[in-house]
Amino acid sequence: MTSTGNRERLVAAARRLFSARGFADVSVDEIAAIAGLTKGAVYYQFADKTDLFRAACESVLDDIMAHVTKETMGHVAHVNDEIVTGGDILFDAYESDDARRLLLMDGPSVLGHVEWTKMQEKLRIGLGEHALGHLADEGLIPKRMIPMLAHLLFGAFTQGALQIATSDDPASASKQARAAYKRLAQGLLAKV
Repeated sequence: MTSTGNRERLVAAARRLFSARGFADVSVDEIAAIAGLTKGAVYYQFADKTDLFRAACESVLDDIMAHVTKETMGHVAHVNDEIVTGGDILFDAYESDDARRLLLMDGPSVLGHVEWTKMQEKLRIGLGEHALGHLADEGLIPKRMIPMLAHLLFGAFTQGALQIATSDDPASASKQARAAYKRLAQGLLAKV
């Protein structure tokens, strides 16, 4: 097995275990065992358990990016709809077990707010700025506002996703968060 293959096995095992039980309740020994490797193989690939957790989070984010891109392109009639339709698809992705646990529940405390926010930047740029770019092309928003609007929209989305993840009634919280986000996103579609 190649070093890259071992790394992928470790990330997959870590993602599965962290998703099921959380960062604090999973040991490096367990991850190595599930991956069929030694503890030494973990430390050959990763500096520590937090580094492995970061890689598991990156794996979740890569899957979300691919899923949202594919699904949005398949359901959007006009590029302006990306910002609204993409939000719903992004909520779906963040409501998965691994995204909820790794990115929303454990991510902020394990990685710290600055790193946690920076890690998700690829979604903000790759999805948010891309969709907002279409709105700018249509003359709905000034191009200079795209980066800050993407930050603000992703921040609103993240707060909604956090409310869903920590709610005693996730289904109700999801309906409310999606409706509120949709209202915000639709406001960008109106000519001013």
